[in-house]
Amino acid sequence: DNGHRYREIDKIEEIPAAKQVDADGATTEDRVDMLLATADWREDEFQHQIMSEIVEPMNTASSIEDLCKTYGIDSSAYVYDKFGNSVHLKDPLFAFGAGTDKNTLCKPRFGPPKSYQRALAKEKEGMKKMGDKWIGLRDLNRVTFEFEDPLMLTLAYKALMKKYKVSGLKNKFEWIFTETYEQPPDIHMNLDLGEGWLVEVQLMFASVLTVKKELHKFYDIVRAKEPTTILSPLFDKPKTNEGRVKEELKRTNKALDSVKNAERMNQRLSFINLDGSGGGGGGSGENKRLREEIEEVKKENKRLKAFIREKMVDEARMIDEAREILEE
Repeated sequence: DNGHRYREIDKIEEIPAAKQVDADGATTEDRVDMLLATADWREDEFQHQIMSEIVEPMNTASSIEDLCKTYGIDSSAYVYDKFGNSVHLKDPLFAFGAGTDKNTLCKPRFGPPKSYQRALAKEKEGMKKMGDKWIGLRDLNRVTFEFEDPLMLTLAYKALMKKYKVSGLKNKFEWIFTETYEQPPDIHMNLDLGEGWLVEVQLMFASVLTVKKELHKFYDIVRAKEPTTILSPLFDKPKTNEGRVKEELKRTNKALDSVKNAERMNQRLSFINLDGSGGGGGGSGENKRLREEIEEVKKENKRLKAFIREKMVDEARMIDEAREILEE
């Protein structure tokens, strides 16, 4: 489409940020505490509105026209034509999982509650930049929307503009058009949830969010004031050979249990007279069924023993490798 869908993002205009509602309190600490309490009370309402008014309509719409109709948006600029054919919203073009999750066009990720220490530090950082004026945090209730396609991101922006009073917007996608950027590109919005209470919404591509999460770990390092604040691992530790050996041992022990169960079944069935000449009843049909079951148990027993022999060889090799690593 010659970049048509990205150009729609370029048209999103910025809106000056409004101030958060004021908070009662004699000190900055008291006022931050009051904001956190308000955010706690508002969180359930916030999540319910986002899910029912944005996420569910987007993920259940059958066509762009239907989605635009839901929000009263003129669809003429957003009906995308793919190779001369009208595109259905369930087209893999828009979906997650490399196009396999066709029922998900928009994924919400609600932010965890900010700690009092982090909220206070952020408020004081902002006040310092503003000449010690109270700023009021606007991201105590927050959500990030993930998208795979720029057209879906633009439609979500349009829907938010229709459903809420937008009290601040930054278009950080400028790097696409200027080839320079300082932050992960997104549409950053502040919405008025009612009575002047501002919340944060970010619209972002899924792949960019993955990068942002990794960048945030480096940000934690940069802003750390003391070494003790970053002693915990910031990155997931890869599994060692020792860990893989333990997993293999666990699977092998499970297989051994299966063999033991099969042998116990053999023992229980060994007393049965399968030729029908005794055993206190039971017709030939029942005996035939039991013979078939025993044969299946024997086959499974044989297969499991072969599997265990193979695993024992692998285990010995992996244990040797683990020992070598631990000795280094």
